[in-house]
Amino acid sequence: MAFEVPAWDKGALAVKFKPGANPAIDVPKAKPKKLKQKKPKVKKSERKQKSKVKQQINSTYRLGKGPLAPPVESSDSEADDEMRAMHKIRSGRIEKQKPPAKAAKDQKKQLTLKPALLQAAVESMETTPTPASAPSTTAAPEGALANKLHAELMGGRFRYINEQLYTMNSKKAEDLFRSDSGAFDAYHAGYRQQVEKWPSNPLNRIIKLVKRLSKTAVIGDFGCGEGKLAQSVPNKVYSMDLVSRRADIVACNITKTPLEAQALDVAVYCLSLMGTNLNDYLLEANRVLKLHGNVYIAEIQSRFEDVREFIRFMTSCGFDLVKKDVAVNYFYFFHFRKMRHVGKDVKLKPFSLKPCLYRKR
Repeated sequence: MAFEVPAWDKGALAVKFKPGANPAIDVPKAKPKKLKQKKPKVKKSERKQKSKVKQQINSTYRLGKGPLAPPVESSDSEADDEMRAMHKIRSGRIEKQKPPAKAAKDQKKQLTLKPALLQAAVESMETTPTPASAPSTTAAPEGALANKLHAELMGGRFRYINEQLYTMNSKKAEDLFRSDSGAFDAYHAGYRQQVEKWPSNPLNRIIKLVKRLSKTAVIGDFGCGEGKLAQSVPNKVYSMDLVSRRADIVACNITKTPLEAQALDVAVYCLSLMGTNLNDYLLEANRVLKLHGNVYIAEIQSRFEDVREFIRFMTSCGFDLVKKDVAVNYFYFFHFRKMRHVGKDVKLKPFSLKPCLYRKR
């Protein structure tokens, strides 16, 4: 039996719907949001005034609101003060009365005005000189000020001379001390003040080393300053510096000493490798030292950029390193020994250490 499918337009049943709301399509409209009303801006002056009023209200007592309560306007000022005081006592607060602002300022001014300052101000305003018999209350402050100014001037002169000695060769340094007779004393006065600030004096360590040597060893103290080494050891010491302040100190340029060749067993340079011509210093030490003679050097740590470069320079001058101590804070110590003769006519690369300059504090 054959099965036939009817045509779609004949077998279809048409259903008509009434137009209405479609929940899947129609979306309910959102309710409009209520706009908040912005508060009117209040000026800073009005806010401050309101805060002051609130503080005053909080600090005062609260009046009753009953029919028997007294009117606010009829309250007496004295009664208000008494009620405030009673309220503070009950709440456990006791406040001290503050002096007026003007009185406090006057009190501070009176405290800062010292009698000595007043006297100095009066004397400065007076046109006539004060009598000699009258006691001066500013004598002590003036003396202290004069001492302070003198110390600052001496410190400035020391720093200037020190900078010159480190940044010029030994010949110019010799001319400097010859042209200014007081420069040497001014420099060493400032130098003594600097030594007091050091953690230790390197010369004391050099003295201990020399005392361990044979008493027959002849020593040359190059740049001796005040010649303390010669006064501290029993050995024969040739103390040499640009200026002599004692009979046993030889005044000379330590690059050209009056000593004979190979006359010394030990050469000491304690903070005296100053100037820009260190080649001349060490070649002169090579000339006056015996073969296998010892060289002891103490210098400030900050002057060395590269210790190995300094050791190579000493080797070129005929000295081999025996021992070095660079672990000590502030100072480096070296012990060299002369292993060969090097003439002063040899051409070496110029060498110098960094200058040791003191800053104003």
